[in-house]
Amino acid sequence: MFDNITSRRQERKAARILNERPLRVANEELRILISTVQDLVDRLETLGRAKAAIGEGGAQLGEQARQLAVQGQQYVRRRPFTSVGVVAPGMLAIGLVTGRARTTH
Repeated sequence: MFDNITSRRQERKAARILNERPLRVANEELRILISTVQDLVDRLETLGRAKAAIGEGGAQLGEQARQLAVQGQQYVRRRPFTSVGVVAPGMLAIGLVTGRARTTH
């Protein structure tokens, strides 16, 4: 309630209000405190919901990654030469790029 006091005159006025109406000041301070606590509780609830959503999303992502890994293994086992034919050019390109990078530096 008295956070924005910047001058001596405002200090005297705040002291007078505090002396004349202590119950009103206490009630106002209590109202501010309750409002601040309620805001904090709301933010914590929001944080808890966000954390739960991230956990659920991570679990779903992990499950999808596992399914893709299983599908990849099945494909490689069914078509090993096709898999090597697809991977070999990519590895060759990576080898050429890294080899050139090493020779230029």
